[in-house]
Amino acid sequence: MTGPAPRSGRQRERRLLQVRPRRITVYGAIAATAVLATMVVVGLLLRGASDGVQFRVADQVGLIGIGLVGAGAIMLVARPRLRADDTGMWVRNVLGETYFPWAVVLRIAFPEGSHWAQLVLADDETHPLMAIQAMDRERAVAALRRVRELHAAHAPAVPSPSPEAQERIRRRAQAQAAAQAARPLGRLELIDREKAAQPPRRRRNR
Repeated sequence: MTGPAPRSGRQRERRLLQVRPRRITVYGAIAATAVLATMVVVGLLLRGASDGVQFRVADQVGLIGIGLVGAGAIMLVARPRLRADDTGMWVRNVLGETYFPWAVVLRIAFPEGSHWAQLVLADDETHPLMAIQAMDRERAVAALRRVRELHAAHAPAVPSPSPEAQERIRRRAQAQAAAQAARPLGRLELIDREKAAQPPRRRRNR
């Protein structure tokens, strides 16, 4: 149902919406710059150290390389992106990108207390949508509204779950029924059952 994002010039022309997180990108850029600048300064100052240890150019390059790797790792927080058109949506979180046609998307939710939105799929599964983050506030609300408008315009009326999802739902219902049957009955429930099992009393004519 989902898969790698299809790439073609025609699909790029059809794209209607693109969303990226803003605040986390700014914070990540600041943190990455600070880490890289610190490692560069430390690496350049190593040659002037006089504590009995001799540092070579390779050590300086290594420290600067560590700074570059650390800065790159921090900037992964800026990778989330959402692109959507009339056929579906391309969701990229920290790594990888997945294509979701509208037919498999039940709704775009933003659970209370969550840091980002999530896709509720017809297969009784969820997928994080990190491009819409709570810290962006009004911007996130506007993006969520636009995505929901696209979904309402292009999604089928009732997405049908796959046979695997139907089987999971059936098993969950059976487990809930078994748990309910295994639960010890309370006193009132026992009385109600005893009354229900008794034959109805006939009224005596006076």
